[in-house]
Amino acid sequence: MESTEHGTGPTGGGGRRPSPGVYRRRRLAVTILALLVVAALAVGGAVAAGLFGRQDTADGPPAAGPTTSPTGPAYSASRTPPSASASPSAAPSSAPASPRASATADGSPSASDRCDPADVVVVADTDERTYAPGEPPVLSLVIRNGGTAACTVNVGTSQMEFVLTHGAERVFSSVDCQESSEDLDRVIGPGGEERATFEWTRNRTVPGCTVVEEEPAEGSYTLTTRLGARSSAPVTFTLQ
Repeated sequence: MESTEHGTGPTGGGGRRPSPGVYRRRRLAVTILALLVVAALAVGGAVAAGLFGRQDTADGPPAAGPTTSPTGPAYSASRTPPSASASPSAAPSSAPASPRASATADGSPSASDRCDPADVVVVADTDERTYAPGEPPVLSLVIRNGGTAACTVNVGTSQMEFVLTHGAERVFSSVDCQESSEDLDRVIGPGGEERATFEWTRNRTVPGCTVVEEEPAEGSYTLTTRLGARSSAPVTFTLQ
């Protein structure tokens, strides 16, 4: 007689099915592993970014330093006193208030005798007689050799002065704001002349170069120039 065996387990299976606890532990392990991988990637990215940042800093342009200002002070046109140029034939200076000397009939450069003061003629001149509002007058100091032989004259700023008056009021002097002066010898032939010019920007000056805010008024002005002990006759012009 044949006997039939009844198995207690499920049919068709090879082994026992894992319990729910095993599945939970496996999922927890996978989750922890994934978190570790993400953390490792984040740390690696931060380190790489730091390395590239340092490299960029090393290779990049250096930080800009403070700008060095010119060693010499810059003066506004209203405060700059006139100064003769080093050569009569030099190109005019870019500074509008700097006079420039020019010779028209120089004598021999070998002449070394000083001019007799009686032969030195100083003349004041302006480029116009009437100036429109805002137009700057160009003032000139002319030095002429009235003698019969070439001679030497000191035409430096140590000897020059331009003075402007308005009636009895002293308005401007080129020496008020002159910080330094120089000697400049020039040989002038008989009948020759030297000329120093500069633009007056319609400013006022006082001895000591205290700033004067008030602008010169309209009206008639008188220019007198001086070279050493020799002074010019006054000339007049009008500001509108």
